[in-house]
Amino acid sequence: MKRIIILTFLLIITSFVLNAQEVLVDCGNQQVKNYSKKYYSLISNRHTKALDTINLPFFDDFSNSYIYPDSTKWIDKFAYINKDYAVNPISMGVASLDAIDNFGAVYSHLPSLSSGIADYLTSAPINLELAVADSVYLSFFYQAGGNGNLPEVRDSLVLQFKSPTTDWESVWNVAGGEVIDSFKLALIPIIDTVYLVKGFQFRLLNYASISSNYEPSWIINTDVWNIDFVKLDKNRTWDDTLANDVAFIKDFGSKLIGWESVPWNHFKDYTGSLVNDSLTFSYKSTYGTETMNVNRRVIISDILGDTPTYSMLEDNENILPLQTLEYTRPIPYNFTSSSEDSARFLLKGYLKIDGAEDYAIYRWNDTSYYYQNFYNYYAYDDGTAEKGYGISGQGTAYSSLACKFTPLKADTLKGVYIYFNQTLNEANRKYFFLTIWGDNDGIPGDTIYQKIGVKPFYSDEINGYLYYSLDTSIYIDTTFYIGWVKTTDDMLNCGYDLNNNAGSKVFYNVSGEWQSSAYDGSMMIRPVFGYVKSPAAFKPEIVKSEYQIYPNPASDYVRIMSDIPVEFVQIYDATGRLVRQFDGREEVFVGDLEQGTYFIRPISEISSFKTKKILILR
Repeated sequence: MKRIIILTFLLIITSFVLNAQEVLVDCGNQQVKNYSKKYYSLISNRHTKALDTINLPFFDDFSNSYIYPDSTKWIDKFAYINKDYAVNPISMGVASLDAIDNFGAVYSHLPSLSSGIADYLTSAPINLELAVADSVYLSFFYQAGGNGNLPEVRDSLVLQFKSPTTDWESVWNVAGGEVIDSFKLALIPIIDTVYLVKGFQFRLLNYASISSNYEPSWIINTDVWNIDFVKLDKNRTWDDTLANDVAFIKDFGSKLIGWESVPWNHFKDYTGSLVNDSLTFSYKSTYGTETMNVNRRVIISDILGDTPTYSMLEDNENILPLQTLEYTRPIPYNFTSSSEDSARFLLKGYLKIDGAEDYAIYRWNDTSYYYQNFYNYYAYDDGTAEKGYGISGQGTAYSSLACKFTPLKADTLKGVYIYFNQTLNEANRKYFFLTIWGDNDGIPGDTIYQKIGVKPFYSDEINGYLYYSLDTSIYIDTTFYIGWVKTTDDMLNCGYDLNNNAGSKVFYNVSGEWQSSAYDGSMMIRPVFGYVKSPAAFKPEIVKSEYQIYPNPASDYVRIMSDIPVEFVQIYDATGRLVRQFDGREEVFVGDLEQGTYFIRPISEISSFKTKKILILR
């Protein structure tokens, strides 16, 4: 899984080694669960042996998967399922093949001057006991680059076939080097009888190369291929070139004006106008000749409370052949809930067309899901990094980077979530000073807090963030800035979201003067607030709690059992080095850790837990 790349906007023409600069590099979202390659290999082998062949039609447009391919159709976990990398997708969701492994790390075996195999997308065994006359075709749409890095001419996308009696054989390929703004169709007939058998499989793989850029902290992901609308079926022809569907191409997005998320306790007390009064449907038709009538529906549900569900059910409009529509409709919903400390709302959109039973295999792309979250942090970003951002170049050691926030109410600042991109050989794992500044007429002012000895870490949890706590809670009642002072010339490579623009809130200081960022987007940095009782910093009363860990010793998973809600879990090795951090959960995967002794510590808003010893055995 993955995401990350190399497209730099340099302020110089000749020797950029000698110059300091604000840098934006292409990147993807390394939203990766904590599973090892060894674990996935075991699961894939076990799944292949136990799984009976699946029947035609085989279809996947990746609208019903999240991060990983659907395990009922695909047997490996290397392709990254996402909604952000493609430009003008056939439908919402694509599978991206790139240069990042299923840990979110750059493949170390890839060359820089030539190409090597990186990702795979491998089908489950399929029952293809048919005759040549049944006219079996495999088709898919592909795009080189998209919002990711463009593959070079030496890179390629390859299709391979396999039967129970043959090894993998390449049957189709396309070279990189060409910018593709739209998706192209690959349509391949299967006429060799060696493949028209039970147990047929196909796979897509990509040849990739890492950047040869001089700056190690920039070397992240490269050579992205986006795949959409994969279909294998009989009774097809060379003219079967359109998807013949009406589908969402993106989700609704946040209804909060200027924010992706704000703390629930701040939102409840805020008296200003913060909620957009409308939602926008973004969808397209891939029919070549037919005009379709589409019924649009919206349902908004209070997930954590008991507010009645809102619904808008009757809203029809025709869509012309091959037309894309952006339709905005008033939705008077203001987010109220009985939930006390946090809230979550599901914004669900539907598209319905006549004769829907004829298009049952496409049904997942007729539904859009967006969760409006209200927890204890502020966020401009949507949680997915399309690029990486930072300051880099000779002379940038001890330069500063800051993001501006103006909270809706006074409260105590407790820490910050930061999303750092993974780079080749962890080249951005450099110390920095976590810093908070006051406001000086619209730019960062005096330093009001600083914590030294901090490094980027990479979370294996789905949202990819790591939590950095403050040593002392800080009472905030006005605009502040949070970021860091770096200690080397290297770029720390913070995740950068292009879908939400808060570029005007980002400032950097290399030479002693603060400058506004030149880029549009959002730094993936989220300040976390507690619940203040008085206008002064304080430490809340701590409730001592016990918890259980089992099994111990462990080999693959450990379970955390506690009567007190756990926000996240930290695992340290015998030297005291933090090796894992996860959002609060009962079950944690440890199968990729080396055998030995570790220490585990749950973290909670309202409780203090002892650090306990756990033994990992193989």
